[in-house]
Amino acid sequence: MILRNSKEVEGSKATNLKSKSEEEIEKEIDEEGRIREDPKAIGVKSGILGRIFRRLFILGLRLLSDDESWELLQLKIFDGGCPNELLKAGMEIAKNCRGLPLSVVTIAGLLERTEKQQASWKSILESLSARLIDDPQTQCMDIIQLSYMHLPNYLKACLLYFGSFLEDEDIPVSKLIRLWIAEGFIRQTVVCSLENLAENYLTDLIGRSMIAVAKKGPKGRVKSCCLHDMIRDFCLSKAKEENFFQVITRYDEPFTSFDDFDCGADFIDHYPPKPTSDISFIPHHFKLLRVLDLECINMGISFPPGIELLVQLRYLAVSGDIDFIPPSISNLRKLESFIVKGLKGKVVLPDSIWSMERLRHLHVNTHVDFNFQDDKPGNSLKLVNLVSFSLPSIARGKAANMILRRMPNLSKFECIYLESWDAYTNYNRFRVLDLLIHLESLKILYVGRALNPGELNLPWNLKKLTLSSFRLPWTHISAIGRLPNLEVLKLVSRAFEGPRWDMREVEFLGLKYLKLDSLNIVQWNASSDHLPNLQQLHLQNCKDVEEVPLAFADINTLQMIEVQSCGLTTEESVKRIGNECMEGLKIIINNKIHL
Repeated sequence: MILRNSKEVEGSKATNLKSKSEEEIEKEIDEEGRIREDPKAIGVKSGILGRIFRRLFILGLRLLSDDESWELLQLKIFDGGCPNELLKAGMEIAKNCRGLPLSVVTIAGLLERTEKQQASWKSILESLSARLIDDPQTQCMDIIQLSYMHLPNYLKACLLYFGSFLEDEDIPVSKLIRLWIAEGFIRQTVVCSLENLAENYLTDLIGRSMIAVAKKGPKGRVKSCCLHDMIRDFCLSKAKEENFFQVITRYDEPFTSFDDFDCGADFIDHYPPKPTSDISFIPHHFKLLRVLDLECINMGISFPPGIELLVQLRYLAVSGDIDFIPPSISNLRKLESFIVKGLKGKVVLPDSIWSMERLRHLHVNTHVDFNFQDDKPGNSLKLVNLVSFSLPSIARGKAANMILRRMPNLSKFECIYLESWDAYTNYNRFRVLDLLIHLESLKILYVGRALNPGELNLPWNLKKLTLSSFRLPWTHISAIGRLPNLEVLKLVSRAFEGPRWDMREVEFLGLKYLKLDSLNIVQWNASSDHLPNLQQLHLQNCKDVEEVPLAFADINTLQMIEVQSCGLTTEESVKRIGNECMEGLKIIINNKIHL
């Protein structure tokens, strides 16, 4: 169950109704590259092109010709051209798409996963030709239906679930995966974690062109995704047909007869037109809920009463001026994801939270205090299944050590690390991080005195690291460079200080992505041997750096250098690297691509 406030829903619909002029849309298409002139410019999974195609259809601009449809279909499926035995069937399939790009892309996603044999393609063609349809939109819906029927059963539920999101919404992949897991769509295997398996499912749907990529991360992993309006409409229709989920309002039976359903607002299972802080009807009438997402609703100053009765919950997100979570939260023994979006300065988590042994994800967006009760039995309980933990701030010292020691299997941790002026000031401030042997992703902004040499102890298995405001000298960076599995490094806002960085041999051997942001570095001395596997380099607000080392032109793996708000000499050095490199290196300066 997902509750949304009225402004969010109405805002989404209002945006959808803001159509552009034909001239503006034609200009967008020209900038992206027309199919006829440059078919490779059509990124069939691109969010912006999906929106362009949608406007093409709505405003009645020209559809694709049969030849253009066939060309786009081939680009999606084949690397070296279509085999002769598939030509006739393939061209007929493209013709049956009636010129609608979404139809071409969707059927291509199906053909990609179909045997490249004449009989298989003829079978799909016969399915498309079973009905004579002149309307491209109706034909597109039939193609989506055909692609859906060819999905493995385990992917069908995952696809239909997208119908519960708003139109044109960019959906965070991390949230989507947790929702899928909570709903029971992902089954545990010995080989793969639930999260990795869910990510594989999403990759499969993207490969089938049912879902589009909205944003990617540094390593190319999908950060957010979206879907075309017509596919969303299909999901809503099919979900209703198969009784998968139902959109309901307070005016629908049986809710009109609920005496306590008097919150002064409409309620929809996924989209309420008006916000409400009274959700007392939910525990009484939806006792088997597995997901309750209240992230978009301000619940006021108190934790919503009655939630502890929803003992089947796997996913819970709350928002409001909440300053403490009641101990009764531990009644939700099956809870796996707990998200608190506090609107005040601090949220106190109860000591009982340590007994929630199935908890896998705990995320709070305000300062967190843990209500420790050292004399209470069971105070040594650990959250052994917790894999991700994020909070804005945590004070270093004994309390921080106690907290992190009770989360031994963390793989992702984000926080602001505050120096504490208490009796434990002699503590090594980051020694506890070294104990998190399963940690792969770490993001820390440090607020405190400058560290002493050797105080930055980092887990050996780190793959992704973001440091901010540590004010370390460049001579300390070897503690990071020696990490054997590090692939992504972001140094932000004076993470390191000093005018000169002399890179050393046998460090950063596996690094693929490097971001330097708001540092006072002037001279960067390095060769291609220092970053032998670098793929992407991003410099931002480094106004003093003289140049990017020209030797980086010899890094064979380098794919992109992006520079924003840096000096002219830095920009010129990047252009020279681009000129000396082999074809394929993308140079972006202040959001403009330089060829």
